[in-house]
Amino acid sequence: MRMYITRINGVWRRDPSVLRQHLTADAAHQLGFREMGIYRYQWPQESKENLSSRLDGIIAGINRGDPVIFQLPTGNGLKFDAALADRIRAYGGRLGFLIHEVEPLLRGGASLRETANLYNQAEVLIVPTYAMRERLSESGVRENMKYVVQALRDYPTGEPFGEPAFKREIHFTDGTDVPGLRDWAYPVPLKLMNPLGKEPHQLLRELSEEGGFGLLWYRDENTRRYMELDAPFSLTRYLTAGLPVIAPSEIAHQSVIRENHLGLVVGSLEEAAAAVERMTEEEYRGYARSVREFAPALRNGYYTQHSLLEAVQAFFSASGTGCRRESTPSGEPSSGLLCSMYRTGELWPSPGIFRGRRTDF
Repeated sequence: MRMYITRINGVWRRDPSVLRQHLTADAAHQLGFREMGIYRYQWPQESKENLSSRLDGIIAGINRGDPVIFQLPTGNGLKFDAALADRIRAYGGRLGFLIHEVEPLLRGGASLRETANLYNQAEVLIVPTYAMRERLSESGVRENMKYVVQALRDYPTGEPFGEPAFKREIHFTDGTDVPGLRDWAYPVPLKLMNPLGKEPHQLLRELSEEGGFGLLWYRDENTRRYMELDAPFSLTRYLTAGLPVIAPSEIAHQSVIRENHLGLVVGSLEEAAAAVERMTEEEYRGYARSVREFAPALRNGYYTQHSLLEAVQAFFSASGTGCRRESTPSGEPSSGLLCSMYRTGELWPSPGIFRGRRTDF
């Protein structure tokens, strides 16, 4: 049996959507996954014959029963993604989707129902949070789908990063045109950085050398709602570089940040600026130490590798270890997960490094 993972090629690696796929494939290669390369380009007038030939070339190496982890989205459109998924299954491949982004939820455009129909071609879905699993189940993904939750995205790198400098300043790496940030009026300095303008590892080095905090924030109501389902990739970028983070209280990974002392969870930009302004060096060093202890898992591809292995295991298992929400004595959901046996349609959790209880990410 050979295991495969798709990867987008022919596109600038600085594009965060491409970088995520490349980093995931890098971690998968260490497990023996073979690469199934896909070039990103859209050709609306492409003939069925040409598309068929292109798909055959992509899947030429697979044999019946081989697991294929298909990273989504490809950027080639739903029609292409559905056609490739159908071709993999037609040749006997065991299909799983690793979902980096659900485009209809983040940007609109494609129909969420059509996207769910694409997801339904898979046996297993790797999703970023339990909340995303619930949202997809409500949106048309079939009840007997197997899920793996990848607690965090990784940033495999062999580069050493030193202790960040204590500075009362904030860095933001998700663009320079975010309302509320481009007209920043607080005394704490804010540095806006465009990831497209630098090589990915250069950006990591600069963040590590600059010190201070890394900010996660939303540009509009749509991205705010999406943060409730998934954290931006910049969370991984900051932690890999060794920086404590500042995140809005709506973010899906708030319990991971709080319980592991990785930074601040705040209700507003004003609160963020005030917290940094009064931050002592001792307090900052405490956050930086926690990040230093946490980051090696991200730098070594721990979360990606565990989720990929659990997905492969799920292909060949009808039941296994799963988790459900834990409840408090009052019956309200808590941040914990209880693990037990399950049947298809339940959750396969990807283990993480957390202090105290498992968190409901």
